[in-house]
Amino acid sequence: HMLSELQNKDILSIVKGSLYTALGISILYLLITGQYKFYVAPRYELFLLLAGIAFLCGGIISILWSPTKQYKHNWRSIIPIIIPLVLLVVPPILAPTTVQVAGNTASTEDKNDFDFSQDDIGEVITINNAAKEPGISKSKKEIVLNSDNYYRTIVALGSNPDQYVGYKIYMTGYVNRDDNTLKANEFTLSRMSMACCIADVAPIGLTMHKNDGDSFSNQKWVTVEGTVSTRDFHGRKQPYIEINKTKDAQEILGYVYP
Repeated sequence: HMLSELQNKDILSIVKGSLYTALGISILYLLITGQYKFYVAPRYELFLLLAGIAFLCGGIISILWSPTKQYKHNWRSIIPIIIPLVLLVVPPILAPTTVQVAGNTASTEDKNDFDFSQDDIGEVITINNAAKEPGISKSKKEIVLNSDNYYRTIVALGSNPDQYVGYKIYMTGYVNRDDNTLKANEFTLSRMSMACCIADVAPIGLTMHKNDGDSFSNQKWVTVEGTVSTRDFHGRKQPYIEINKTKDAQEILGYVYP
């Protein structure tokens, strides 16, 4: 009986309803698996949840309440539904969450492995909300960047770099030489940041110097221990990290957020 009812309904309405239903399911799947973070910042999670539910319910209603058969159809009207559906469905299938990078498995977790010399450096410094200094410990004169505090710590460090001169700093990122102001043996240790969505993704990091800095290949992931100093950059002070120690690191998938 249900099949005969569907056969008497308009095919374009059923197709649109099916596409909206699939779009809603895709959004909810990305939310459940956490893969939505490759597209938008986490603060839009509730909006995506509501959108996914709306598309899912709207699609089902469109199928059940579709009008009777019509013989003229504007099939171009389904293109705006197909495009986001393809963009949401294809990348998670074609780009799995773990890949092989230089013999190592890329990770979606920041393990904060800063243990260079058995000196308990592996301990992650928690965010001191009272002092509003994320990742920064004044008592230890240490700065530890992880995925949760990365963006805010760099902003705090950059806003008043003189205050942190001499602090030890520990961070993981990739070697970035896109800045054309870099000099010999300098590079930017970066992570990719996302303020809103995938359209505004950009690198953020700190300028590093090491005597053999030019030997580090571009895009190589490393963990560093350094000492904070400053340099003049177009008339203002900028954090400048003198690297003390380095070790190879696994690529950390995903973005850092404001």
